Amino acid sequence: MSAARTLRKVHYWASLFLLVSVFTIAISGCLLALKKDFATLQPPTRDGSAQGLSDRPIDSILASVTRVPGHERTRWQDIDRIDIRPKDGIAKVILNSRTEVQVDIFTGEAVETGYRTSDLLETIHDFSVLGGWAKYVLSFGSGLALLVMGGTGVYLFVLPFLVRRAKRAKGGRL
Repeated sequence: MSAARTLRKVHYWASLFLLVSVFTIAISGCLLALKKDFATLQPPTRDGSAQGLSDRPIDSILASVTRVPGHERTRWQDIDRIDIRPKDGIAKVILNSRTEVQVDIFTGEAVETGYRTSDLLETIHDFSVLGGWAKYVLSFGSGLALLVMGGTGVYLFVLPFLVRRAKRAKGGRL
C-alpha cells in the first residue's frame, strides 16, 4: 500500500473521531466567548456600594449567603470558590451546585444570585464533564488527531504538485 493511500486512510478515520470532539469544542467555545453578554450563561457582575476591600471578616460572606432564600444551610464545604473583586466591591461566591451569590463586601448584602451555566460549558468544553480521565484522553487525543489531520492534509495537498514536478523532471508532459 502506498504512503499516500495510508495517509488518506489515517486522515479519513481521524476525521470521524474529530467530528464530534471539534464540534463540541467549537460550540461550547462560541458560547463561552459570549458568557459575559448573556445572563443565562453567567449572572452579570453587580457593583457593590463602594470600591476596594472591606474590613469585614471572611465569615461574614458565608453569613450573607445563608440569608439568601434556599441557601440557609450553606456551609464552607458547599463553596467551590470565592472571587473577590475590589474594583466592583463584590465577592462572587460560587457554590458546588454552580450557583453564584454576589455579596457586597461592604454592606454584607447579597445583591445577585444566579446559576452559572458557563461553568457547565467549561466542563463540556474540556470534556471533564465525563470525568477526570476524559479531560486528558479526549482533549489530548483531539489535539493529537488535529496535528495528524493537519500533517496528512498538508501532505495530501502538496502530493499532486510533487508528482507533476517529478513527471516534468523525467521529461513527461502533463
